[in-house]
Amino acid sequence: MSRRKKALGRGLDALFDSGDDAGAEGSLSVDIIDANPFQPRHSWSEEDLSSLAESIRRQGVLQPLVVRPWEGRFQLVAGERRLRAARMAGLREVPVVVREASDRQMLALALIENVQRQDLGPMEKARGIARLTSEFGLTQEEAGRELGMSRSAVANFQRLLDLPGEVREMLDSGKLAMGHGRALLGLADPQAMVRLARMAVRRSMSVRQLEEKVAGRRTDRGRRRTPSSRPPEIRQLEEKLQRSLKARVRIHDRSGRGRIEISYASLEELDRLLEALS
Repeated sequence: MSRRKKALGRGLDALFDSGDDAGAEGSLSVDIIDANPFQPRHSWSEEDLSSLAESIRRQGVLQPLVVRPWEGRFQLVAGERRLRAARMAGLREVPVVVREASDRQMLALALIENVQRQDLGPMEKARGIARLTSEFGLTQEEAGRELGMSRSAVANFQRLLDLPGEVREMLDSGKLAMGHGRALLGLADPQAMVRLARMAVRRSMSVRQLEEKVAGRRTDRGRRRTPSSRPPEIRQLEEKLQRSLKARVRIHDRSGRGRIEISYASLEELDRLLEALS
């Protein structure tokens, strides 16, 4: 481990403390490298890994993996796709850069690698960002700086967690895109979201078509009932509670008195909410 690491790129290096110690570079056995416990990606394309493995057989691993010392072994910080493909290619050792990294850096680096390079699914991004804000106490603006995203982009991903469980599964499986999820958030009723989401999948609707359906539903509701002006502070409180509970929240207020509705889409989600509230 005597050589010094070369630049990994501004996106990764920016999360480490600056200084002369850039980390030792060398090679390690794949048998002593453990996965990153903060890895936001849960599914991997076998075709993509096979293609990378074939490239590694011919040319080797061109960019070192980033690892940290951990309980007598090493824990992967960034490069899980390369590690998986290297094992598939039959390599016994891989080039690495050994760095000291905190848990927050581990999560942020794994997110950056996937968000910027491997294009995580929208729900995987949303859950990863939620971990940054909840487990490490970052604001949306701070999380955005860590990930090279705007605050509004971070907020848009986090809002996807307000969707009912069935709709989130459709985004996870790729049946719906992020744009579909954002369009459905224009509805207040979770059951209506699920019905329209099913329709969008069944009819292979584009995001624009779904947006028109959502707008039509809202217009129809407006015709059936006289809309009441909702104070902006009530909407802000709803958004704050939704971010905190990661669930859809509706505040019904009349002159300072009313009720709060928290929606859930499964018993598992109810258990999570009860634990959060307690």
